[in-house]
Amino acid sequence: IKKSEIDKIYKSLVDQINKELVGVKRKIEQERIAEEQEKLRKLQQEMEEEKKRKHEEEMLRRRMEEDKVLKQEMEKQRKMEEEEERRLEREERDKNQAEALQKQLEEANSRYAALQQQIEQERRDHELALRLAAESGGAVEDLVIKTQRLSIDQGSLGRGSPDGEPAVNGVVGSQAGKKTTDNKKFDLSKWKYAELRDTINTSCDIDLLEACREEFHRRLKVYHAWKAKNRKKNSTFNESMRAPTSILEEANRPSMGTLKKPVTSCNQRYFRIPFVRPDGTRDSLGPAHQSGRGWWYAHFDGQWIGRQMELHEGRSPILLVAGRDDMHMCELNLDETGLTRKRGAEILESEFDREWKKNGGQAYVQPQDRKRQ
Repeated sequence: IKKSEIDKIYKSLVDQINKELVGVKRKIEQERIAEEQEKLRKLQQEMEEEKKRKHEEEMLRRRMEEDKVLKQEMEKQRKMEEEEERRLEREERDKNQAEALQKQLEEANSRYAALQQQIEQERRDHELALRLAAESGGAVEDLVIKTQRLSIDQGSLGRGSPDGEPAVNGVVGSQAGKKTTDNKKFDLSKWKYAELRDTINTSCDIDLLEACREEFHRRLKVYHAWKAKNRKKNSTFNESMRAPTSILEEANRPSMGTLKKPVTSCNQRYFRIPFVRPDGTRDSLGPAHQSGRGWWYAHFDGQWIGRQMELHEGRSPILLVAGRDDMHMCELNLDETGLTRKRGAEILESEFDREWKKNGGQAYVQPQDRKRQ
């Protein structure tokens, strides 16, 4: 091989080596740039995640503060309603006592006036008898003894007790019944069940809607009372219970229902209380009895229940909606349940909806917004 050829081969090899070296350097530089870009991307992602986490924590903190304020307002409202109810009860009790005392006073005044009139008449008769006796020379009975006997007889007839005045109670009861009758705007006694239900689900007339809901739940109460009276005694898990025992007991207590503040149909209130279903076993400490323990959730649309949910451990959740499952839902109105006076029973809408959606519940539609199926 000639020297020129060797030089040529050497030069080509050097050029090739230099070319490969440049390519390797370029590749190393690209990898370095890519690594730096990846580090920057990861750093930026971590910053964004940290920012998002802080934002979520801030939102959670604000939401918790808002929920705390709402719960404080609900507790304040509950105490105000409880105090207002007590005040109305005191006023009604004082009013009844005042009416009874006023009636007694009027009766005493009328008896006193009659007695005075009779005494005056006796005095005149006595004077006349004295003149006649002076003329005829006869004797006259002593006026004082006669008037005293008359006073004793009249007093024994008029004596009575303020607490035992049947007339007062009768008048009040008749007036209350008359007031209830006068307040009814619609005669729904002859309406069929299907007509009431269709009207509740389709009507836009608020007054008619409320009247239909009241009549519908009144019939439900009658039906459930009959069903409870005739149900089997040896039932295991009491499926006929539509509400906790504490609510049913509250409804049976004598209440000042006519004095309570009316709940308008636009009020949406939510409640949660413990619910123990009796299972029919005699041993209350046995495991079968524990199977009925759970929670009872209620959403009241105005005075009447709109949604109801029962959660029991080891059992499927029970979700009920008014207009579809009325026969299995609580038939009492909000005032009768006493839930507004139970401390800690009322919860937020978000708390109710979270559990409702968690157990497969659908969004709630108010009766006046429903379409005929």
